[in-house]
Amino acid sequence: MPSTTVEIKAKDRTKTAFSSVSASLKSMKGAVGSLQGAVVGLVGAGALGALVTNLADTADRLGKTSNRLGIATDDLQKFRFAAEQSGMDVGTFDMALQRFTRRVAEAGEGTGVAKDALESMGIAIKDSNGNLKSNSDLLREVADAFANTGSQSERVKLAFKLFDSEGVKMVNMLQQGSGAIDAMGNQLESVSGIIDERAIKASETFNDRLNIL
Repeated sequence: MPSTTVEIKAKDRTKTAFSSVSASLKSMKGAVGSLQGAVVGLVGAGALGALVTNLADTADRLGKTSNRLGIATDDLQKFRFAAEQSGMDVGTFDMALQRFTRRVAEAGEGTGVAKDALESMGIAIKDSNGNLKSNSDLLREVADAFANTGSQSERVKLAFKLFDSEGVKMVNMLQQGSGAIDAMGNQLESVSGIIDERAIKASETFNDRLNIL
C-alpha cells in the first residue's frame, strides 16, 4: 500500500497546485476573453482555447528562464515583447541574454570582451555598493548608449562584444533607447499581457508535481 499512499498524496498536491494555477491565471484568461471578438476571426475558436490552455506551460518556462538568466519575470516578458516587436524571436533573445549574463559576470571580475565595451559606453558594471547591476538595469543603460551612438557599424561591433553572434539581431531593439523599450513593455502590461509572479510559481509547482506523478 505505500505506493498507493504516495500516489494519492501526489495527486492531492498536484490538484492543489493546479487550483492555484487556475486562480492565478483568472485575470489573464479574462483579458484573452475580452479580445475574443478581435482574435477569434484570425485564429479560430479552437486556437484561442489552446492559447488559454497553454498559459500554465508558458508561465512555467518563464519562471525557469528567469531563474537561469537572473532577471525578474516581468522584465523578461517585457524585454521579450520588445525583442519580438523589433523582429527578433524569443529563442534568439534568450540566448543573447544568456551570453550577456556570462560576459557581464566576466567583466565584473575584470576580464572578457564586454569589459572594454561597457567602459567605452561609459557604463559602470557595479552599483554604488560594489554589487553587479541587474541585467535589466544594464540592458537599459546599453540601450541608451546605443541610441546615442551615431555609427551603425559601432553599434554592431559593441553588440557583438556584449551578446556574441546574436548581437547583430539585438541592435534593432537596443538602438531605440530604453524609453522605447519601456513603452513597449508598458503596452504589453496595459492589455494584461504580463503573467504575474504568483501564477508563474504556481505553474512551476504544478508542472513539476505532475511530472513526478
